[in-house]
Amino acid sequence: MRYVIYVEGVDRPGLLRDVSDVISRYEGNILYSVGYGSEGIGYILFIIEYEGSPEYLERVISDVRGVHKVDIAELGPDAVDIVSGFIKGNPSAASGIAIYMHPEDFIMVLVRLDDDVRRKIYSTLPTNVLSLILPELPKELLEEVSEVIPPKTLVNALMKLEPDDLVDVLQDLSPSIRRAVIKLLPKEKIEEIRPLLAYPPETAGGLMTTSVPKYRADATIAEVLNDLGKGKYEISDIIYVVDNEGKLLGYVTVPSLFKASPNTKLERLLRRDYVAVEPMTDQEEVAKLMIKFDMTRIPVVDTDGKLLGVVTIDDVTDVLLAEESEDMLLFGGVMRVEHYLTARVKDLFKKRFVWLIFLYLVENITARIVSSYTDIISKVAILAAFIPMILDTGGNAGSQSAVLVTRALALGELTIRDVLRVLSKELLTSLLLSITIAPIAFLFAYGVSFNITVSIAVALAVLLVIMSCSVIGGLLPLFASALKIDPAVISAPLLTTIADIIGLTIYFVTLSIVLKII
Repeated sequence: MRYVIYVEGVDRPGLLRDVSDVISRYEGNILYSVGYGSEGIGYILFIIEYEGSPEYLERVISDVRGVHKVDIAELGPDAVDIVSGFIKGNPSAASGIAIYMHPEDFIMVLVRLDDDVRRKIYSTLPTNVLSLILPELPKELLEEVSEVIPPKTLVNALMKLEPDDLVDVLQDLSPSIRRAVIKLLPKEKIEEIRPLLAYPPETAGGLMTTSVPKYRADATIAEVLNDLGKGKYEISDIIYVVDNEGKLLGYVTVPSLFKASPNTKLERLLRRDYVAVEPMTDQEEVAKLMIKFDMTRIPVVDTDGKLLGVVTIDDVTDVLLAEESEDMLLFGGVMRVEHYLTARVKDLFKKRFVWLIFLYLVENITARIVSSYTDIISKVAILAAFIPMILDTGGNAGSQSAVLVTRALALGELTIRDVLRVLSKELLTSLLLSITIAPIAFLFAYGVSFNITVSIAVALAVLLVIMSCSVIGGLLPLFASALKIDPAVISAPLLTTIADIIGLTIYFVTLSIVLKII
């Protein structure tokens, strides 16, 4: 296993050597080491291969003369804080450390550093490290990189990427830098990525890769295997079969090629049970299709059926993560944020302020409702004690329904045509919930107020609030979907605010009626 070891001690001659000797003596293979001193303190970082107990190694290193702090963590997410802390004091070490870290882990190191430290690091990173991290960088960090690194260096790193990843990076660059980079790209690379640049990034055309093995139906297995052996395609387990005009006929799995004679033509092995999408198909719809049909890749064809490229499972995984993240933010009442640690405070302010001020204005309605029933509250003061319970119960019931329906919409289980089914299901479910919870609400209210009339009013209000908010919570995502709005926009704060208005209205109307009757 690989570990990161951080050592802090008295800055003396031979400290690095002595610690290295201990690591080697206990069968640790040192892959990388770097150190620096400041104000009489020495700071050392090791990356090692070691199969023993890290706790034991930590103890023996602590016994080295002058050492007063040792931290050991497995190389990976657990080591991020150790590495970022060391790089803050010695940015020049980042280029060596990055070689041994997974790109995702190294990005987590970068986001924990101040922007002035990051800017010192970018220009020191090897081209192969840059090429690995560029497709994964948050947009804010990619913007920083493109401002620090010359376009020529960016091009050298981008040339190592697959066409779809290259285009993803290009589309996230500022227009001026994108133009500068494209001018420096070789003509053959521009021709390769040109079809991908024609489509928005959140469509099948924007996701697809064009590095796809495709052959005519009359090609022999020997010819195909010889071409595949060159390793020039991103996809290597499936080949696609096209006609003379490039129209998709079907596919052949690579394992099946080894079961047939080398002179057999592909048309003999052709399978036509494929599902394809058009290039402008939304990425979320592509993900749903791949999940529905249990596919690891899906071909993209134009209106004439010509094969343009293929969307792979790794692209869809990224899509699902991005969509889930965005829905979570929307459901929390926050606009999309690329990465919290790198987000600017002013951007976080803008993304949160709009929702908060909107919800505040809507909540004013609840204040007006309460103020209009002050005469009832003044007569029976205990009624005010049950307002939080009524509001929370309605908000929770509505949120449950909204989450269930939003999830069903995301998985393709529901459409707007199912509105009556959702309505009937929510009515029946909420009825069962309310008649179960209402007696509990009655007992709770009586235990607080010792007033039968108040307890009946509270129980009846709880019953009506659960039913009303459940139905509204279930229907709002459907209506949002019908209006081509992301159902997640019907966020928890918005739904809770609506539930507050409904809950208060029902509560006070119910009180008014019950108190007059009884």
